[in-house]
Order: sequence, then C-alpha cells, then structure tokens
Amino acid sequence: MKTTKFLFVLLAFVGLLLVGCSDELHSPVTPIDQSSLEKVIITNFTFSHFPIGLTGEGTVKLVGENWILKDVGVIELITCSDPLVAGTMTHYLSGKMNAVTGEGPVHGNWTLVPQANTEGGVWEGNYTGYRSKMPGSDTLFVLPLKLVGHGRGGTIEGMQTSYNTTITAWGTPPVGWYGSGEGFYKSHEN
Repeated sequence: MKTTKFLFVLLAFVGLLLVGCSDELHSPVTPIDQSSLEKVIITNFTFSHFPIGLTGEGTVKLVGENWILKDVGVIELITCSDPLVAGTMTHYLSGKMNAVTGEGPVHGNWTLVPQANTEGGVWEGNYTGYRSKMPGSDTLFVLPLKLVGHGRGGTIEGMQTSYNTTITAWGTPPVGWYGSGEGFYKSHEN
C-alpha cells in the first residue's frame, strides 16, 4: 500500500512538471514602457498670497445661525520665487460659518495661471480646511488649508502639485485675508 501511494504521488508530481513545462519562452506580451521609468523630480517652494478681486460669482447668505458661502469667485495673487507656481489664481470658495463664532469648514476649487510660459498650461485643483478663531482674538481667524492640483495642458500637462497654507482672515463672512505656506510639484526628467 505504501508503495502504491508513493508511486501515485511520484507520477502525479512528474505529470504536473510535464504539464507545466513548455518550449515557449515566457516573456511580456508588450515591451516595458520606458516613459514609466522616468525619474520623478520634486521641487519644493514657499509662497504667499492675498485676494486682489472678486469675479462677482457665487452667493453669500445667512441661513439660521450660519453664513453659507457657495462658489464665491475670488482672484488671488500667488507670490513665489518659482514662476511655475506663481501667478493669478481664481478660486471658488464654499463654506459654512457659524454666525456667532465665525468658525466652520471651507472648501473649493481653483485654477492658477502661472507667470512662467507654460504654453497655455494651467494648474487646476481643489482645497479643504477649517476656519477657527485665532486664540486671544475676537476678530481674527486662522485657517489651515490643503490644496492639491494637476497640470492641465502645455508644458505642465500631467504634473502634480500640493500646497499647505495658513490664512489669517477677518470678518464673518470674510472680508479679507492673507496667507503663506509651502508646497511642492512633481515633474519628470526629460
């Protein structure tokens, strides 16, 4: 009985080896895309920003005990030593702020036209944050924001960017602010 089991296992193993063997070479169906092996370059930067105008779009209204902002168009100047991420940003601010405390979540989307010649390329993205009262102040608010974006068109097509900024704002709803922060963008070596 032991010999029969051993012989059965041995034949099964040899059979699996023969079925698994092939005279054909195992190679990828398509060659490796060499562009996927390009080196990613991360460029860090610092920046500052402040509003320079409004687009006239969006709504601001008091609903119950909250100010509701919906797609309020704001034009900001982004100042940075790197002209690829400096320029004029148009963003659409939405948020809900408590009428008494002035605090609440904000979010929006943005488009930045860089100072650098990008052959028509722009950055597009979105942002989120939470506005809270600045400690020790009844009129100032602090708002950390996270912005992420992608290059669309021109020489920045497919590039990615990320910004972290902290805004100091006044008024509920806000009547003005300024901010600064740091960020980076990813590009590929040519």
